[in-house]
Amino acid sequence: MRDLLVIGGGITGAGVLRDAALRGLSAELLEKGVPGAATTAASTHLIHGGIRYLLYDRLTTHATAWDAGNIVKTAGNLLKRLPIVWPVYKGHTHGLATVETLVAAYEPFQRMKEGLRHLRLSAQAVRELVPGIDPDGLQGGVSFDEWWVDAEGLVAANLAAAEKLGAAKRVGWRAVGLLREDGKVVGAVAEGPDGRREELRAKLVVNAAGPWIDPVARMAGLTIPLRLRKGAHLVYDKPLVPVGLLLAALDAGRFVFVIPFDGGTLVGPTDLPHNGSPDEVRADPEELEYLHGSVKRYFKDFPRTWTRTTAGARPILGQGGSEKLLSREYQVFDHGTEGAEGLITLGGGKMSDFRLMAKDAVDLACAKLGVDMPCITEALTLDGEQAAPRPVFPRPSPMLKNFLRRHPRVRELHALAHLGAGLACHTLRALSGGLKVADAAEFRRHYGL
Repeated sequence: MRDLLVIGGGITGAGVLRDAALRGLSAELLEKGVPGAATTAASTHLIHGGIRYLLYDRLTTHATAWDAGNIVKTAGNLLKRLPIVWPVYKGHTHGLATVETLVAAYEPFQRMKEGLRHLRLSAQAVRELVPGIDPDGLQGGVSFDEWWVDAEGLVAANLAAAEKLGAAKRVGWRAVGLLREDGKVVGAVAEGPDGRREELRAKLVVNAAGPWIDPVARMAGLTIPLRLRKGAHLVYDKPLVPVGLLLAALDAGRFVFVIPFDGGTLVGPTDLPHNGSPDEVRADPEELEYLHGSVKRYFKDFPRTWTRTTAGARPILGQGGSEKLLSREYQVFDHGTEGAEGLITLGGGKMSDFRLMAKDAVDLACAKLGVDMPCITEALTLDGEQAAPRPVFPRPSPMLKNFLRRHPRVRELHALAHLGAGLACHTLRALSGGLKVADAAEFRRHYGL
């Protein structure tokens, strides 16, 4: 009997498997498809803090950026710094002052993940850096940087590291039931690609199935409410822009990334409710037109023929409030308090804090197993080498975070208060002539291009 059976082979499950193996636990992972090929692969492939969350959920940006810094240190060979330009036009909902205030508010969190300071760009600089962008009404732009990641490679590297330490994985195997003894979950029934079934026994089962966590929980008679959000992307097999772009989309208040990567370009994501099964997520024609039309506003010749599309369901935890206030934070559920001792679920979150999600889940598992072994995933690279040291940064207050989780409108006001103070400081700097505008040459020097 193994210590842990992990259900789900996306980045969350892969992170759990590596963390458990590093602590000396015997663990096995079930993945019904190709590891990392579902929700993880359908992401925008960025390790980031989430600049847009600063508008309504500042502490999630803080927590995510904090752990993203650990990912930069431990998976650096899979990451590449990506400069992103946010062009601002006359008539946009957000003017240059507002945009720069938001990006400046991101900088304390950027430092946690080795991000660089932002630059305010002239209109001429934006035109030079992004050839073909519409010059009509262009007022300038603001730049910041994120980390592009080989998302599927990140999953594979975590799994490989775990396997070197004795962990196991079963690809093409799905959990079709949970084993119960005396009211306790003691494993799962797994079905292989040939239809053969096996009982896999474990002291604990970790449900890390992303948007499928509720179907897994239902096997134990439980439910985990989710508000699934569909995200679709256009994928081109050629580079179309020299730097990343953050563009105001066709509908007010939303934004679309245009991301160059080796040999291609990614455009997206959409953000729409999905009420069906995660297995049924598809990019609708209207979504694809929305993405293309949003970019077409800035580039009249942006190609209509894309190579392929991706679509995935984001596993956002069920919560009240409007769509714009949905938090991307995560939660570890101990189902022992619900009559299903032995089952742990890891819900919500995003790729940029997968390591921290795994840590919290395995911390709970170790406590249940009576194992006194701390997490060391931040201390070792995925290749098993000692990770470079990083400065000590404070984490958000757990008490404040829990309070704001229960009060989304207060959480939004907390975020807006910080931005309001930042806007006041920006206005004072502008009045005193303290705002510096960078040209294209400075941009290139700054980002090492």
